[in-house]
Amino acid sequence: MPNVIDLIEAETKRKKVPELRPGDTVRVHAKVVEGTRERVQMFEGIVIGIHGSGVKEVFTVRRIAHGVGVERSFLVHSPRIDKIDVLRHGDVRRAKLYYLRGKIGKGARIREKREAIVAADGAVVEPELEREPEPEPEAATETAKS
Repeated sequence: MPNVIDLIEAETKRKKVPELRPGDTVRVHAKVVEGTRERVQMFEGIVIGIHGSGVKEVFTVRRIAHGVGVERSFLVHSPRIDKIDVLRHGDVRRAKLYYLRGKIGKGARIREKREAIVAADGAVVEPELEREPEPEPEAATETAKS
């Protein structure tokens, strides 16, 4: 016979959760209640740590707002989270990126892992390759004649 707590946890678990790893840049759409109104507030930053498992899994997102570091923790399966967008995967070798708290500016950047990003709905989004535009062949021949 299944445990009652396990049944409740299975019921509250979110079905489509993107794969989150430390170093990922994410945009979290969190529901915020202000008085009688409810609105969606976006929080975009770098995942600096993930802990817990199952329904109690928590991830911490850090961003710099007006020169001040702001960290916010979210429950992955919370009903207060509308959706989680993974913008890019970071290439890191640590599970907890607390060292970013002491870094500022360019020192706080994380290399991007170049691989396909899987969205929460299962769609595969290919990373955009940054290329320089190729010069037009007509313009190259005109400069050679001059």
